[in-house]
Amino acid sequence: MKIGYLDFLYLDGGIQKAGILVADKNTKPIEFRATTSLEIDELQRILYGDVLEETLIKENFALDLIKALKIKPDLVLVKDKELLEIRSKVNVPIGYISKFDPFKATYRYSKQISSKTGRFDTLVLMVNREDEKYLDEFVRKLQNVYKNFNLLEPFNRVYKALEYLSQERG
Repeated sequence: MKIGYLDFLYLDGGIQKAGILVADKNTKPIEFRATTSLEIDELQRILYGDVLEETLIKENFALDLIKALKIKPDLVLVKDKELLEIRSKVNVPIGYISKFDPFKATYRYSKQISSKTGRFDTLVLMVNREDEKYLDEFVRKLQNVYKNFNLLEPFNRVYKALEYLSQERG
């Protein structure tokens, strides 16, 4: 299974860069892509207002990165639930992954992923309605990975790589 990890670098109160890491079933990197800094003009800020970050930045960054991949992942994991909406614009399933919270409502298109070894926290994976038919398969495959590797850790790698690129390029 090839898993994509999509994350964002936030600086100065907003998103500056985005990156996607495609990893194998052992979370070993296969491909990495990152955006350059996004320049937003004042007119765009005015017109988009409070939805600027969600619509213009996250969606555009995410779409561009996923479409630019040479190695297509079987599933792209994201930490922002709103990004499930981009599924209709890409040919790759999108999964929102987070730590399981027993006090949060469960959703129809979600399932828990538990660490059989007890090394890691229980997670929850949510997919778009379009990918509900693959949910059990994704959970089974991710649980196999989760036996030995923390499924959330590659997000840290993406973030650190984006920080590095941000410092390197200025």
